Amino acid sequence: MLLVCPQAWPGKARLGGDCRFMEYRFVDAAARDGLTAWWAEGEHGAGSDCVEVVASSRALEGGFSQQSLNRLFSQQLADYRPSAVVVVGIHGCTVDLVRIADLMGTPAAFILDRAALAAIDALQPAGGDAHWVADALARACALVWMDAGEPPANRAMEWVGIEQLGETLTIAGREKNRARGFDYARYEFCLRDHPLLLQMQAADVSHFRGCERVLDLGCGAGIFLELLRRAGIEGEGVERSEAIADYARGMGLQIETGNALAWLQQAGQRYDGIYCSHFIEHLDFDQVQDLLQQITEKLRPGGVLVLAFPDPESIRSQLLGFWRDPEHVRFYHPELIATLAVSLGLSCEWRSYDDQPHRVVSFPLAPPPVAEAPGGVMSGPVPAGGRWIGRLLARLGLVSVSQYQELLHEVNRVMERQNRVLQQLEARTDTLWAVNQTWAWNDNALLRFRKR
Repeated sequence: MLLVCPQAWPGKARLGGDCRFMEYRFVDAAARDGLTAWWAEGEHGAGSDCVEVVASSRALEGGFSQQSLNRLFSQQLADYRPSAVVVVGIHGCTVDLVRIADLMGTPAAFILDRAALAAIDALQPAGGDAHWVADALARACALVWMDAGEPPANRAMEWVGIEQLGETLTIAGREKNRARGFDYARYEFCLRDHPLLLQMQAADVSHFRGCERVLDLGCGAGIFLELLRRAGIEGEGVERSEAIADYARGMGLQIETGNALAWLQQAGQRYDGIYCSHFIEHLDFDQVQDLLQQITEKLRPGGVLVLAFPDPESIRSQLLGFWRDPEHVRFYHPELIATLAVSLGLSCEWRSYDDQPHRVVSFPLAPPPVAEAPGGVMSGPVPAGGRWIGRLLARLGLVSVSQYQELLHEVNRVMERQNRVLQQLEARTDTLWAVNQTWAWNDNALLRFRKR
């Protein structure tokens, strides 16, 4: 069994049995590389793992932006395949863990107290957060009360005692259809960090300003639909995986299940905005043509289409990201997609390349030579010689005018050589920096079209 609980939670001993512990503690720290949770240094492995979570993830509000533990928890499920999961308490970072366990075919339970119930009561009944929490509670195989006294009786909750928890989870495990073998949708889900994705896609909402209804094709868990909802834009999604679509519906989002191409063919309405993110790289070229043709037909005149996909000119995407996905077919260059879309009646209004032009810098295989830097110590002034005035000046630490002029000439000569070397090194550095900027190009290309 996998137990997710606050660090040093005193109730661990009461559960007994064979447990692996995933403990967490809230820290007042900024996100690291956009991630809001990470393994605590020196406290990962050997049967007990501790995660540090940014303190803002404690609040039971915010949906996807609060799901800090999801990615690490999914890794634990994949690595250890526990027979059951028990989550202690409800916070923004823990409420979704039962839904993930359910998605992965693992029975899960919540252990609650009065503080957890008070946090639930504080949610707005009509809001998406209340829907999210209610869905998590409904998916739990058991709700366990471990606070002083009896649980409140005036709630539509069925409680079990801690003594019955093991048997309840065992029975639930027999009934669940646990995922065996490889499932791409679940594999992809486990790689995703929802707070980070929410942050990465937030800027795309601005392209649909003024739209009333937007369709998200291949919407996955519905993160962009949540962003549209926050912006006051009605959104609808299509997702082929029933399990992921059901998960997204648990967030209170409108999701249809089906193949996007087939769904578009039978869709009876038009949209003033369509969003298609990281979908076309899963299709061959004939399918991409079909997809863009159908999207064009389903857009109202003046409607907006936004396409996001891996940029083939990104070295990071080529080497580090693209081939992690087993269903990626090929890269598509933005110019190819733009040409195709324009031929179908769309006009390209904006490209991510406009904000970050791609300049390719050539460079020699061998580094250009650099002048030898001046070394050693300057020779200093000419010896004073035998004249008594020279010997007197030397004893006083002084030099004659002619000696000073000669020394100044030597200093200027050395400085000129140093400046030449510095200019050559600066030119080398500028070239290397320009070449290095190739790594800094965005991993994704984004195009915005409007139907003429």
